[in-house]
Amino acid sequence: MQNSTLAKIALTAAVAVAGVGFFVKSTLGHTTHYKMVDELMAAGDLAQWKDQEIKVHGWVEAGSIKTEVVNQETQRTFLLQKGGKKIRVFTVGPVPDTFKDQSEVVATGMIVPATTKSDLAASLKVSLEADLAYVVVAKELQAKCPSKYTGAQANKDLKTKYE
Repeated sequence: MQNSTLAKIALTAAVAVAGVGFFVKSTLGHTTHYKMVDELMAAGDLAQWKDQEIKVHGWVEAGSIKTEVVNQETQRTFLLQKGGKKIRVFTVGPVPDTFKDQSEVVATGMIVPATTKSDLAASLKVSLEADLAYVVVAKELQAKCPSKYTGAQANKDLKTKYE
């Protein structure tokens, strides 16, 4: 009977260790890196980020948003910039209501060689920047509208003033 109890304990421990190992392995494989545009571009060769999911944070350069319907899909490109550094972003589909020139944006996607998007760039009537060998293909955009939050604070201050 004692051997049977030891066997059950050993089996339970083995299953627990295997479960923890599987969890750790699956978690490590799905890491998303987060970089500001200037940090990302200061790193030099972006090949190290190729085929990895990354979140790139910056501000939309004024006048850089180009949108066209291509093959029945809304295709879009824009330049994301911070501190004089910039990277081109391509995305498909709808965008947040707060997405506009100079809005603060976090683009989640993959970094790919710019040459893979040359046909799309041509259909959007933009030229790929000669000094940028890589672009971001975003599957998700998050945009923030600072004036919205500033207005909310002003309303709160006004309410306090008249109470």
